[in-house]
Amino acid sequence: MVRSVNAVLLLFLLPLATKAAFLSNLNTTCFRCMCEASTGCNVKAACRQMYCGPFAISRAYWIDAGKVVLPSDKATRWGAFEDCANDYNCATNIINHYMEKYATDCNLDGLVDCTDYTMLHVNGGPICNQPLSGAFARTFSKCLENSGRNSRQ
Repeated sequence: MVRSVNAVLLLFLLPLATKAAFLSNLNTTCFRCMCEASTGCNVKAACRQMYCGPFAISRAYWIDAGKVVLPSDKATRWGAFEDCANDYNCATNIINHYMEKYATDCNLDGLVDCTDYTMLHVNGGPICNQPLSGAFARTFSKCLENSGRNSRQ
């Protein structure tokens, strides 16, 4: 009896113990379009006006995402943020952690998808409901549209 109770408790508590969520809609196409809209996906983009790398990530965003760093690096090392944000793969890890923390339906369309993740990326968790605008929005939408066409061919 005790074993079955423990097994049932484990089944209920295991999801709570899992640290990372799987975000199925945050895929390579979404990252590519987010990157394209952020900097033209310039992987050589240096830090400019407090934003670093191909996704234009700020230090505050990085901190909020849990200070993700390159393998074998330490978040306390001076330059760890810049080195991670300037590396495409590490930067996508920063974004993944941020999205795991804040994933929500920003545009209230009933889905949490790439548009919501991008709204979170641009606006931040607390005000993600602000619509994407300007050149960023045009580039992002065009990229998603072209990706949709390519995937149907």
